[in-house]
Amino acid sequence: MKSLTVTDFDLTDTLECGQTFCWTKEGEGYVNADIGQVVYVVQKGDTLQYESSADEIDISTLLGLRDPIREIKQEIARDELLKTCITFAPGIRIARDPFFPCLVSFLCSIRNNIPNIQRMVQRIRDRYGPAYQFRGHELHGFPTPEQLSGATIDELRGFGLDWRADFVSRSTASILAGDIKPEELEKMKYEEAHEVLKDLHGVGDKVSDCVCLFSLGFLEAFPIDVWIERVIQEHYGLFTDVGKSYSKKSRAARDYFGKYAGYAQEYLYYYTRTGGKKPKR
Repeated sequence: MKSLTVTDFDLTDTLECGQTFCWTKEGEGYVNADIGQVVYVVQKGDTLQYESSADEIDISTLLGLRDPIREIKQEIARDELLKTCITFAPGIRIARDPFFPCLVSFLCSIRNNIPNIQRMVQRIRDRYGPAYQFRGHELHGFPTPEQLSGATIDELRGFGLDWRADFVSRSTASILAGDIKPEELEKMKYEEAHEVLKDLHGVGDKVSDCVCLFSLGFLEAFPIDVWIERVIQEHYGLFTDVGKSYSKKSRAARDYFGKYAGYAQEYLYYYTRTGGKKPKR
């Protein structure tokens, strides 16, 4: 296994704070088969150990290790609540997931909870995704748009997607038709990419922001779900004063937290969802 020394980083908090559905727990570490091969990573103190099934991988990009974390924390620590959230999980980084698995995962997240989303995504992998041999086991990665295009809406509904199946099916068809090209989205400014993503069937403001933040690298994106909405209402009257629309609250959050608002969102989300208590490890 290869190794990498890390600082201000916690693998478990990063991969279990709710931002990614590409990584799953495997032994002492985590495995990701959604990147065209398999990668396994485990943290031992300040050392990351990792190995992949085929080609060389850029683990630093996958786990957000190049983000200027000290600058980020200084930028977003605008109030006592954020300082508390950062202290609770100081090692969180924003992961960088492949576009298509990220998109489908967050389409599955609409009015849903994390365990259900994980089950849906895994069922899609097992049925339509490529198989890899790794450490004596067979693992399935997330299918490409071409591979998933063979799934019928009824089949997707049978995996628990219910009405979300139509979103996944039609969005997959749009990507295959070239209506949305991830490599072009990455070259746009955040606001433009956010709006273009909403042309996909089922993609609203929140799903678009999740894809912008967790796949496309727009660290200013500030996804607002029920947990963040609750935080805004209870602690940030500044945001609600500007109006009730998603776009106005999102703009207020980005104006308040700055260019790393996405990190503020993830600290707030993880702290709020766990009630300030770390899950058992």
